[in-house]
Amino acid sequence: MCGISGLHFKQHATPITGATLLATMSEKLAHRGPDGAGLQWFEAASFGLAHRRLAIIDLSEAAAQPMQVADRYWLSFNGEIYNYLELKEELLALGATFKNESDAEVLLQAFNYWGESCLNRLNGMYAFAIYDIQENTLFCARDPYGVKPFYYLNNEAHFGFASEIKALLNIPSYQLIANKATLLTFFGQRKIETTTEGFFKEIFELQPGYILRYDFKIKQLVTSRFFQATTVAVKEAKNQLKTELENAVKMRLRADVPIGFCLSGGLDSSSLLYLANQIRQKDNVGSLSNGLHAFTAAHDSPLDERTWAEQMVNHTNAIWHVSELKSSELVEALPKLIYHQDIPLLSTSTFAQSSVMKRAAEEGVKILIDGQGGDELFAGYEVFYPTFLKELFFKGKWVVFAREWRQLRNSPTNGKFVIKEWGKDLLSFLPNTFQIWLLKRNNPSLAYLNEFEPLKRKRFQVLQQHLTDYCLGHELKSLLRWEDRCSMQYSIESRTPFADDTRLIEIARSLAPNELIQNGWSKFILRDSLDKQLPSAISWRRDKKGFSVPESQWLMERSSYWQEFIKEKAHLDKSGIVDSSKLSAELPRIFSHEKYAKEQNFAFRYVCYLIWIEQFNITLFN
Repeated sequence: MCGISGLHFKQHATPITGATLLATMSEKLAHRGPDGAGLQWFEAASFGLAHRRLAIIDLSEAAAQPMQVADRYWLSFNGEIYNYLELKEELLALGATFKNESDAEVLLQAFNYWGESCLNRLNGMYAFAIYDIQENTLFCARDPYGVKPFYYLNNEAHFGFASEIKALLNIPSYQLIANKATLLTFFGQRKIETTTEGFFKEIFELQPGYILRYDFKIKQLVTSRFFQATTVAVKEAKNQLKTELENAVKMRLRADVPIGFCLSGGLDSSSLLYLANQIRQKDNVGSLSNGLHAFTAAHDSPLDERTWAEQMVNHTNAIWHVSELKSSELVEALPKLIYHQDIPLLSTSTFAQSSVMKRAAEEGVKILIDGQGGDELFAGYEVFYPTFLKELFFKGKWVVFAREWRQLRNSPTNGKFVIKEWGKDLLSFLPNTFQIWLLKRNNPSLAYLNEFEPLKRKRFQVLQQHLTDYCLGHELKSLLRWEDRCSMQYSIESRTPFADDTRLIEIARSLAPNELIQNGWSKFILRDSLDKQLPSAISWRRDKKGFSVPESQWLMERSSYWQEFIKEKAHLDKSGIVDSSKLSAELPRIFSHEKYAKEQNFAFRYVCYLIWIEQFNITLFN
């Protein structure tokens, strides 16, 4: 896990000018890689690669980047290739030689021997750039589900890329303008980065599973998708799930530094902790030599999940680190948190996630394994139930449909929600103006927007299609984005087996609907494969809280701060999107009761937005 950046002057730049600016960009990513900094400037191309290193595998200087092989290819790489040992054996048989023990050199040699097709062999998370001196081209790639970030800009004067947006903002030809279209989505839909151009105009995101090619001779770039989810035989998928999940965890224990675990008390994080403990009992795992460390966010509220987490701690004899969170800490943490995220927050849950990472860093842990992605792979969210039931109905499986409807009591949802979602499908056929009227009627927060444009609703009738869209679209990517910045804020590497293991992805995409949801139970195959190995209260837990925090409680406890902040800083907002006067007038009511939770969240997002404007000195909106 590191920070990468690169910069091309389309008009010739002196080595001093180019390297100095690139070094400034790289310095903005220092938190991503405090263990080393490298920079290589190629004068003939007026281009440079930079790297900030978080040393995880092979801590020696021999593994520093940018890294070269074959007197031709230079690499700047962020992420981990978990199957690097297996790939290294194949490459050695082909005649490759290695100067260090890193996965980065394996990746570079894989590209040297197999070219772009090496992507089909990688099991891991990655965003990387490889410069080919001979062809004077750049090849970049991002992992299938977007665990690792990659942003770029391309104008008449410069082409640049980086792990985080902030590293691109000081490029001389870039004019900082906030993107009103993205802000409308942020305030109106509670979504982020739904398109390639995000919060900053003319700064683009390389999408998950995509490659970027840049030709220095003609100064042009093209992007294209390389990843297509493949499947395996259904019978094989069902029988192999636990074995492949254990293999995925085992690979992600490969490290030369201590590893810990995020533990919420839900099925996904509990499964990973359990399997790691099983592996540790069988093998000598160096990254767990200091014990099995579990990290949990806790708070004084009914949403607190420490009682669930405690069961897993007792079940695995893990060393437990609990972060007790308070609303006062949220207020204090916001400015730095928003700076590291590069964008405004959607909810207070990001603060809780960040606090867990901070605690791990304080304990000397450099890697945290987390369960992000399990719900998207195995249908853990209530939003998947309307699609599941539609698929049963339209395929004529009416007896199963009736049974599953009755068994919704075992699910994280209910019949009212399902019918409501079906209703939204039907309403999405109506004219746009009528949809906007209905949305505003059902969502009081929209009354504070001067502009509003609803996203086009996607209607699914096949569960696997819905899951695939969730994983390849913006939904999972957004969650992984928050996690990446939260962890890297404290120089922690976050590993997410459910979101980046190619074999697990293949298995999940191969499962039949009734293996994903059965008798109302979400993620049925995952529950069933670990039945009687986890505490039954965890394996067959009905509720689905996600990363739960008492947002309404926290916001009301500090209501005077939020109200004063909006009144004092609203003048910074020149976008014209939010009616700040109307919002300010309603703040006393909004923060008077938890029944106004949606409006409280809107006010919190507006505060985060104002902090974002101030931190990045944003004055232009378009």
